Amino acid sequence: MNPVLRAVRACLPAAACLASIAPGGVSASQDPPPDRVRAGSRTAPADAYADDGVAGLIERARAQRKARAEGLTSFEATFRERIYAGLGGRLLRRERAMFHQERAARLRWSAEGEHIVRWLGLRRGVPIAGLGVEFQDDLGEDDGFDLDFDIVDPASEHVAIGSDWALHPLADTAYYHYRYRSGDTLRIRFPESGRTVTLIEAVVEPREARFDRIAGSFWFDADEAVLTRAAYRPAIEYDFDRVAVNGDDVPGFLKPIRATVDFITIDYGLQELRWWLPNRMAFDATATIAGAWSMPVRFEWTFEDYLVDQEQTLDPGDDLPPGWTRWVEGEEEEVAVVQGDTLAGAARWRDDPLTAETDSLPLDVRPVVTIVPPLDQLLEAPELPDPLFSASVDAFEEWELDELKDRLSSLRIPASGALRPRLDLAPGLRRLRYNRVEGLSLSARLTWPTGAASEFAVTPRVGIPEWEPGVEVGWSRQTAKGSFGVTAYRRLTDLGDWGRPLSFGNSVNSLLLGYDEGLYFRETGFELSASRQGARTRLEAALFAERHQNAPKQSDASLPNLFGDATFPDNLVAARGDIVGVSGRFRAFSSVDPGVPVLSGALWGEVAAGDFDYYGRAAISAALQIPAGLWGVALEGGTGRVFGEPPPQRHFHLGGTHTLRAFDPGAAAGETFWFGRVELGRGFRLGPAYDLGGSTLRVSTFWDAAWAGPRDAFGTEGWRSSVGVGLSIMEGLFRIDIGRAVRGGDLWRLLVYADGLM
Repeated sequence: MNPVLRAVRACLPAAACLASIAPGGVSASQDPPPDRVRAGSRTAPADAYADDGVAGLIERARAQRKARAEGLTSFEATFRERIYAGLGGRLLRRERAMFHQERAARLRWSAEGEHIVRWLGLRRGVPIAGLGVEFQDDLGEDDGFDLDFDIVDPASEHVAIGSDWALHPLADTAYYHYRYRSGDTLRIRFPESGRTVTLIEAVVEPREARFDRIAGSFWFDADEAVLTRAAYRPAIEYDFDRVAVNGDDVPGFLKPIRATVDFITIDYGLQELRWWLPNRMAFDATATIAGAWSMPVRFEWTFEDYLVDQEQTLDPGDDLPPGWTRWVEGEEEEVAVVQGDTLAGAARWRDDPLTAETDSLPLDVRPVVTIVPPLDQLLEAPELPDPLFSASVDAFEEWELDELKDRLSSLRIPASGALRPRLDLAPGLRRLRYNRVEGLSLSARLTWPTGAASEFAVTPRVGIPEWEPGVEVGWSRQTAKGSFGVTAYRRLTDLGDWGRPLSFGNSVNSLLLGYDEGLYFRETGFELSASRQGARTRLEAALFAERHQNAPKQSDASLPNLFGDATFPDNLVAARGDIVGVSGRFRAFSSVDPGVPVLSGALWGEVAAGDFDYYGRAAISAALQIPAGLWGVALEGGTGRVFGEPPPQRHFHLGGTHTLRAFDPGAAAGETFWFGRVELGRGFRLGPAYDLGGSTLRVSTFWDAAWAGPRDAFGTEGWRSSVGVGLSIMEGLFRIDIGRAVRGGDLWRLLVYADGLM
């Protein structure tokens, strides 16, 4: 079984991209509250239903939850699926496509007898490494040919994607865990038949802030009380440390691992003006690793070209065309017709999501016939949809998803008393760092949840040998589209124009290579910050009041200095003063498709006043990656200037991996600047053939040029440049460069860093 595919599929039910989810079970024997009203044959809490209309609707829907399939003997439909998983985060200039899969099939559901799936196409790959995913020798063991008919089944009792991670809102005991209220009403008229269908919305909100509780909008046919549309999400984000059973098995430097499910939605279409059958489905989530890396996951299903109650034509039986494969699963014995393997079946059990009883129902072992054409036909099938990273048409329009997210964000999620304070002492990527000012420093983090998506946090830090304590105390709230926070702090910071000198990567460079890219000063103050995240954009803004102080070099410890005389250069001398101001940064990129040109860039600035004279600073940079088969060219440039009289720490300082390689940070500094970089590289793929772009490794040559100086001397006098060769791993995710200064210096540098130009 392909490990990448296994990991991505594990994300789909609950967006736990790096861990299997083990949510707590729900007991059907929970004691009901004392204030109760009668609801059908059971007793519901008095506050379960906001009005009589929604009470009647939910009770009818609970009683009729299998009515969608009454009288339906079979249907056929064309099924298409698209999966995308990316890799991005605040440390990267752009997101990279990590995995994709597209599938197409003609399937047949039957009320009795066999289900049939006849595959039309299957394509999958790892674009970040330029690799395809090979089929397993035994196709019956290949995850690419798995299809969960329980989701397709019109009589299924599951809401949509995932069957056992959350309590169903129509479960027999659900009103002890959810509250219901009436929403909107929609009437649809079918002119040909003259029939009008009325749809009624029921809004479901959880009583507890738990991952295995959902908040959502559910639309029902008013006449039949049958579900016609669902849009929902978990009440809170998935937190690996709080939920996972084997959390201690994951290295601390990868934590925290969290996942936020933005939405899960499914639409049904009215077939033959009688049966509500699946039409389209989507899932969107983002997992975060160590607070720095993010993995967006997107999933889509569509169903078209229905044939209802017709004779089956998909299964030719044993009379297969040459090169085709057929096998049957779900009988007492699973028989692979072509391969001839026989696997003994076994009785298995599953949880019942509607009664909240564990292991109460036998698994549906009805046979599923799978038919696969020759594999070369699968890869080039015209029925395959475009990958999500390059598609021009999605199952849902962007405005539909925006409305859906806004609707889900407006639902009430209670503060959770079950989420207790947590002290994080694990030496993760954000807890442990090394630089020439602090030396080796370690932080802890105490968090106290204040709501479903908010928390209060205290983060102290101390370094050796500096012994200069720092602390951050703040409150933050996450939303589906961004965040808001209030923080008081005394901390070491960097200039903030390029790269992340206070990250784990620069710590490794400092300690092992003796090269610290940061220019640091200390700040004490208070800030209000906010961010807004789009599909390809990120906007950050802050209002701050702070005191700046100098932070002299305290350490020369490094591996090169242990075996020679390789001390760090002195740190920037920062001016002391108090300021009040506002800052902002906007980042964007055009695509994650490795086979097309990708434009990325950033615009940032700051305005402040105080002990220093009023000043402003603004800068812009842009990069363009142009693929040409295995070859590629990349260009990057930027410029900026200050206004007024800023302190030295608010000038622009060039040098290092993101501007001028083979030069120390601050080698070129001034009130204005420009820089440009050019790279030419050739990629190599170390695996199965893949024609959608990307490469596992790329060898490139580069040339950097830059200048910084006074505002009235903007130009080229005294400009500097460097040249070198580099090795790029996984589309620049990791990069190793050897550079030499050729103008304005004569240093050689070995650089190891993340997020290369290409």
